[in-house]
Amino acid sequence: MSRWLSKLNPEQKQAVKTTSGPLLVLAGAGSGKTRVITHRVAFLMEQGVRGEEILGLTFTNKAAEEMRARLRKMVGPASANPVTLSTFHSLGLMMLRGGGTSGKESRFAIFDTGDQLGVLRELVTRLNLGRNFDLSSILTRISAMKNSFIAPGDEPASDDPYDEATALLYPRYIEQLSAYAAYDFDDLVCEPCRRLEQDAAWREHWQQRFRYVLVDEYQDTNDAQLRFLKALVGKERNICVVGDDDQSIYGWRGAQVRNILQFEKDFPGATKVYLMRNYRSVGSVLELANTVISENPDRHPKQLLPTRELGRRVRLMVAPDGEAEAQWVAREIQGAVSSGRHRQGDIAVLYRSNILARGLEGDLREQGIAYRVLGGQAFYESREVKDLLGYLRLLANPADEISLRRVINSPSRGIGPKTVQRLAQWAEDHQRSLFQTAQAAEEALDDDGRAIRAVDGFTSLIEQTRRGLGKGQLAEGLRGLVQRLGLIEEIERTSTSSKALDRRLGGVAAFIASVEAFERRNPGATLRDFLSRIALSGADEGEGDKGDVVTLCTLHGAKGLEWPLVFLIGLEEGFLPHDRTMNPQENDLYSGDIAEERRLLYVGITRARDELVLSRATERLTRGRLQPRTPSRFFDTVDETSFELDDLTAVPDEGQMADMMANLRAMLGGG
Repeated sequence: MSRWLSKLNPEQKQAVKTTSGPLLVLAGAGSGKTRVITHRVAFLMEQGVRGEEILGLTFTNKAAEEMRARLRKMVGPASANPVTLSTFHSLGLMMLRGGGTSGKESRFAIFDTGDQLGVLRELVTRLNLGRNFDLSSILTRISAMKNSFIAPGDEPASDDPYDEATALLYPRYIEQLSAYAAYDFDDLVCEPCRRLEQDAAWREHWQQRFRYVLVDEYQDTNDAQLRFLKALVGKERNICVVGDDDQSIYGWRGAQVRNILQFEKDFPGATKVYLMRNYRSVGSVLELANTVISENPDRHPKQLLPTRELGRRVRLMVAPDGEAEAQWVAREIQGAVSSGRHRQGDIAVLYRSNILARGLEGDLREQGIAYRVLGGQAFYESREVKDLLGYLRLLANPADEISLRRVINSPSRGIGPKTVQRLAQWAEDHQRSLFQTAQAAEEALDDDGRAIRAVDGFTSLIEQTRRGLGKGQLAEGLRGLVQRLGLIEEIERTSTSSKALDRRLGGVAAFIASVEAFERRNPGATLRDFLSRIALSGADEGEGDKGDVVTLCTLHGAKGLEWPLVFLIGLEEGFLPHDRTMNPQENDLYSGDIAEERRLLYVGITRARDELVLSRATERLTRGRLQPRTPSRFFDTVDETSFELDDLTAVPDEGQMADMMANLRAMLGGG
């Protein structure tokens, strides 16, 4: 028997050994899916498949790196390194960078969400739309059309103001990205997909390169990713997807649960393997999870099977109001830590809406509990770091007008909006890029000597910095840029407090350190390589290990994580399911559905290993008034007698009151 099969259960072995044709692995929470994926790769190589022929796709760089680390331990770095383990976007970038024939495909910038919104903001101003639109909502619509391969002008007719604005902006947005020699994230999947479908030679090349394709978290794929996979998988159809339709919770960003429900229709003749043995949670947690999710329609019928003991019953706490809920949770956490039952790092508080964490933070501080809030400001979102990134992106791609506009007067060098507008008008009149126009400032700005000197100083700075950013010199060149900008002095001059000064200087130092670390891990890497890595890193990937602290996190952010003790708070109508699901707003392209909200609860429940505590309030303060709250409908079919109940709203009877008074007198020394 293969050494990669000996420690797997029968279902895992079947998933690993089924190497030919389409395979759907339905992997329930805590069933060891990552183990199956890495063992499958090792097994394929043991059967003679070259590492270069194997492609593993997932949704975060962090997950891809963890998978690679496991594989290296199993088969050694020399065997593991040729295997391509990446995100869809990283793969698309590699294909476009490595296989392009047009100028844009060999040299382009990647625009993140901030850049995309900047393009839309500029277009809205230029078109004078006359309404204060939520640009994020318009961007979501553009993304949805791109991922559905709907060309500008082919949008379905609609009299919705947001749809009308999107129809006007969509073609101009695409034109603007082309002018900036830029792709957005959607392009990194859609453009390679188009090439695969239209270019037979290109398709043959990549199908031969990746004869075996594995996809993790398949329930999170969208329409474009499915179409991409169909075009990428060759005649052998060796595609294995691993996922769980019960954990499909990202419909709001385009994920289609139907992809995993209809896999056998998309890839006929597929084998289906269920991984239902749960190695994470105690039996009481799994009983609740199975009961809750069984009410959902349109799912693969399955149940998590416990491999651990029943454990402590799931607890349910009912509080009179939100303040009492927060106080009780903080005290329970303090008690669990002080008793030695759990470390702070063993505990998480999960919620559907961030508003529920605000009151809790104060109570945790009062109890002396250290905590972190996942999903706070991303490291790369601070102003100084975004400015430095803007400079680096402009150095890599002078056509990146978004970055140029961001940094041309940061720190202040006397180049105001009117000067930039004059440069932009001259660029448009003469069909030149904005940076080319800045290089010709004397011609573009006529006799405005002060503005010409300021713009010349800026372009000289860029040219001087570019010469110092060769291979292996990124961090050194960045330090030189910081010095030439006078950035440290600018921060010292403009910081309003010592705390702000420390934070801003620390951000710059940490950014330089991150470039140094990147160079150590990637000898000979270019500036373009570094910027690609930054662009493809999600904001949720920089959390790292924050030590022995309690975690506060949304249910969406908790997916893929687990803790010994989990508190699930705010289990009421309006929070879970969320009010926006039941009462969608005008500008919501996707308002969600009740089934997805139920899946979100299921994900939260299955994060708990040893203990699960649920809580809800009968009233909450809303707009200055206490408003009654209704228990979440998702527990309607759950027998509340199965819970260990803590009802803080219950009125004590006469006997309980007498006991309480006796205890109080004893505490006060009254006998």
